[in-house]
Amino acid sequence: MLAEPASLKFRRLANQWKRNTRFVSVLKRKMADPAYLKIIGMGKDALPFILKDLDDRPADWIPALMSITEENPVKPDDNFEQAVKAWLKWGRDHHLL
Repeated sequence: MLAEPASLKFRRLANQWKRNTRFVSVLKRKMADPAYLKIIGMGKDALPFILKDLDDRPADWIPALMSITEENPVKPDDNFEQAVKAWLKWGRDHHLL
């Protein structure tokens, strides 16, 4: 059996995660969803897809980005919008967007 392309795997898992957690407000519970964990498990292959999704419709991708990259371009006092902008800049700087 052929491996599923990373782009399709990401989209399938992201859709599943968003469906599973659409009524969940607690970030820790969203992050514990199996689909979210599988996306993190994709490692660096997931980064361009996460960043594109974050750019298109911001969601709680920041913990996944931090986990995969082991980096955090967000300033301690940044709000969510500023954090998204910091990660998108990071993505552009790393040629992932």
